[in-house]
Amino acid sequence: MEDPSRSLTFDLDECSLNHVRLGEPLERLSFLGPDESHADFQDGVLVYRTRGLAVRYSPKTRTLLEYRVVCNDPIDMGFRSFFGTTVAKGQRLELPNLSPESLARVYGEPFWRDCDDEEVILFYEFIGLEWQVEFSLSGNLRCITVTSEPIMASEDQRLAYGVSAVWPPVSRTST
Repeated sequence: MEDPSRSLTFDLDECSLNHVRLGEPLERLSFLGPDESHADFQDGVLVYRTRGLAVRYSPKTRTLLEYRVVCNDPIDMGFRSFFGTTVAKGQRLELPNLSPESLARVYGEPFWRDCDDEEVILFYEFIGLEWQVEFSLSGNLRCITVTSEPIMASEDQRLAYGVSAVWPPVSRTST
């Protein structure tokens, strides 16, 4: 049942939104209401710019594949900062205060760090999951993407990013 006033909680360790995890049926997110982009529902992406959230799902199986929580992303200025609470390691996480250093203190060094002229992306790899945490060059969080389809699992992607780390990485779980 749609409830646009319902508070949102994104749990980084669970890779869940209001306890709806990746891999679960899309219908479990019906409380978010209609997609704000008014795009073709079959494209596999739901956009909630006013809530700072995007959801990717499989049009074939209608299961959740990815959450993108936006903090301050100049690439897509139409997004507001995430309208909800973020939890990590059982503690409230203040997204505007998150930095690459504070993330590393909690979760260790990322599998890979990509840096270009515009941003830094930290890739954290887990069994069947990937976090992509994007920061501006000044260290301000842009967005966090959690996905059940890790791009680093692709040898072509690793080559494109210039990854020299051994794949697969040492196994660890996100919880």
